[in-house]
Amino acid sequence: MNKTTIRSQILEKRKSLNPNLIAELSKKIVKHIIHSDLYQQAQHVALYQPFNGEVDLTALLSVKNKQHYLPSIRDKQMQFQLYNDAMLLDKHKYGLTQPNFIEQLPTAQLDLCLMPLVGFDLCGNRLGMGGGFYDRYFENNKTTQLAGIGYQFQQQNRLPAHSWDVKINHLFTEHGHHKL
Repeated sequence: MNKTTIRSQILEKRKSLNPNLIAELSKKIVKHIIHSDLYQQAQHVALYQPFNGEVDLTALLSVKNKQHYLPSIRDKQMQFQLYNDAMLLDKHKYGLTQPNFIEQLPTAQLDLCLMPLVGFDLCGNRLGMGGGFYDRYFENNKTTQLAGIGYQFQQQNRLPAHSWDVKINHLFTEHGHHKL
């Protein structure tokens, strides 16, 4: 199967998840993240605002002693902005909730990026929404640990991958943390 077909099938299943189940599984995944050495050792951590049934990591924003960053996209660009309680979040045209894009914002020096997944395999291949934002942002990444966040049902035997696709180093699901 191609990426478009796989994406469509997984998104359909994810959209059908009951909000109570999303909350329950998200709580388990957040617990796995908080207790992982990966998260405990990181100081600058990117995460995302949940959209369309994605795992909800917003509980992490209340963890003290970390600097959390949220993504903002415009056109084909993505940036990560340091989160604070007063940050204004707006709906993007894709339906995402994000901070307003800031021109000339310096690149965030992230230790860890917790990125949403549509699909994944255990070889580090990931399937996102198809915009390529994370692939472009991390194409020359040498330092940031990339951790995919998803539900166990999103796992595939083997995803098709292109040379420009950025691989994840870690995976968090309701079943735990997996180093890939």
